[in-house]
Amino acid sequence: MFKALFIATLLAPVAMQANAQITAPAGFASEKVISALTGDWNNDGGIDHAVLVEGDDSDAALFVYLSDGNGNVKLAGYARNIAFAGRMFGNTPELLLGKTGALQVHSENIAIGRNHWERTLTLAYRNDVMVVGGITTSGYDTMDPKSATSCDINLLTGKGKSGKDPIKVKAGGIPIAQWTDDNVPEECQ
Repeated sequence: MFKALFIATLLAPVAMQANAQITAPAGFASEKVISALTGDWNNDGGIDHAVLVEGDDSDAALFVYLSDGNGNVKLAGYARNIAFAGRMFGNTPELLLGKTGALQVHSENIAIGRNHWERTLTLAYRNDVMVVGGITTSGYDTMDPKSATSCDINLLTGKGKSGKDPIKVKAGGIPIAQWTDDNVPEECQ
């Protein structure tokens, strides 16, 4: 009940408009909401909204609504399977604000199995499109603690690190609507 009231309060003050260029479900049930956050990701001084909801199987879907600066918002981004969404503690994704106010989608499996991992996607609004602009991953084998891995790549510049080694990947963000696990650079898998 609290979650439903929170989402209603979060989204009530704004008039929602659909964006004809984005294919997304018409809406979502409040009980499917995993995490919600506000910020100003298009830098217009208005309040933008992001909502992470239970998706297909064990995935989470992301809806991003951007302000037009006049108190209205419209759907500006939708990602069907942006994150793993387990059903227990240590598997639940969440939305975060990065140090610069960037929208981040954090997912993890630190609860079950031998291989534990964390992944944070940093999103950016570029050329009127919400894109995955960065990825940070870490992981370890619970039976072999020395096998720890880490990776941090700025996809906008193509520069990053895998462990302590510098790496380069193709520069350019990936629109969130096109994001799949296949987009994770090999160096971060």
